[in-house]
Amino acid sequence: MPSGYACAMLNKSFSLALAIVVFTLAVVFGRMGYAAYEKRAQQRNVAALVGDSTAKLREALGAKATPGLVNALDANLQAAKAPRDPELADAAELYIIGAREIARRMVGVRELERQAEASRQALTGHMARAAHRNDLWLRDAIALKKRVEAEHYELGVTLGALEQLLYTFPESEKRLQPRVDPDLLLETSFVDAARKQLKEEGYRAHDELMKVRRFVP
Repeated sequence: MPSGYACAMLNKSFSLALAIVVFTLAVVFGRMGYAAYEKRAQQRNVAALVGDSTAKLREALGAKATPGLVNALDANLQAAKAPRDPELADAAELYIIGAREIARRMVGVRELERQAEASRQALTGHMARAAHRNDLWLRDAIALKKRVEAEHYELGVTLGALEQLLYTFPESEKRLQPRVDPDLLLETSFVDAARKQLKEEGYRAHDELMKVRRFVP
C-alpha cells in the first residue's frame, strides 16, 4: 500500500500532466481560432479590394480613364493577398489584372482619340488654305495626312485589343462568383454596353477619317 508521500507525489504528477495537456489544448485551439480569424479578415480584405477594383473599372470605362486609376488598380493587385485562402487570392488577382489592363487600354484609347481629333482638325485647317497651294503647302498636307492615318490605325488596333479584353473579362469573374457578393463584380450587361460604345466610337473615328481623306490630294 503506497505511503501518503507517494500518493501525494502521484497526485502532483497527475495534476501537472493534466495542466500541461490543458495548456497544450488551449494553445492549439487558440492558434486554430486565430487562424480562422485571420482567414476571415483576409477574405474580407480581398473582397473589399475586388469591389473597389470594380468601381475603378466602371470609372475607367466611362469618361474618367486616367493613369491614376491604373495605378490604383495596380495597388489593389499588390494588396490582394490571402495566405490563408490562396484560391480566393488567385481568383481576385486574375480579376484585378483584367480590370487594370482594361483601364490601361482605356487610357490609351482616350489619348489616341484626342490626338486623332487634333490631327484631323490640323489637316482640315490646312486644306482650308488650299488657295495658297505651293510645294511647301503640298508637303505639309501629305505629312499631316500621314499623321492622321497613322494615329487612326493605332486607334483602331487599340480599340480592337480593348474589345477583346472586354470580351474575355467575364471569364475572370467565374472563380470569384461563388466566393464574394455578386454586387462586388462587374455585371455582364455593363461589359456588353461598354463594348457596344467602343465599337460606335471606332465607327465614328473611321467616318471622320473618311471625311478628311476626300479633301487630301
